[in-house]
Amino acid sequence: MIYISTLCAITEMKIETTKILSSFIFKHIDSKEFEEWIYSNENLEDELGNELYLELVSINFKDKDAYSKVIDLLEDRINLGSLHKSEIIELINQIDKKTIHPLKGISKLHRLAELGYLFLGRIDLIGNFGEQGKSLVHILDASMDKESQWSKLNQIDSNFIVDLKVIKNKLENGSIKLTGESETYQFIGKQYKFKE
Repeated sequence: MIYISTLCAITEMKIETTKILSSFIFKHIDSKEFEEWIYSNENLEDELGNELYLELVSINFKDKDAYSKVIDLLEDRINLGSLHKSEIIELINQIDKKTIHPLKGISKLHRLAELGYLFLGRIDLIGNFGEQGKSLVHILDASMDKESQWSKLNQIDSNFIVDLKVIKNKLENGSIKLTGESETYQFIGKQYKFKE
């Protein structure tokens, strides 16, 4: 089982708990779904600790400021560097095994590159994703089956999976370290930091 220690060192959370919390922070799930998850998770109090858990369940999720209250309560307690590292490694594994649709996997890695993990964008298929004239989106036909798309991708960049495995190894051996720290810039927003 994978655990991620919180930045405040209050407790340790399972990665699935951290994923749900960050999904709410990044607005991938709404307040109603998040509230239902809170009350259905039998081990949440143990993972968060009594004080944090009570603060969380005392929030009225029907209030318009509920999201802000949760953000204030949780954002600094989730080690997003560890979460992002786990997400990148998981995506690379899915791409390596071809268990994910190529466009979906590359799109998710591109989103992570846009969050500041620029080492991902050094791979052309990720860095150019969505760019007119350069993107894989314009090359793969939506009517192609998954296997045909993987075959076409391999023709375009035969080193793609090898390059991803190099990144995975660097993440696993600490050559690339996702710090969990971020900085907000005027035009590009929040960018997460890494050390290489």
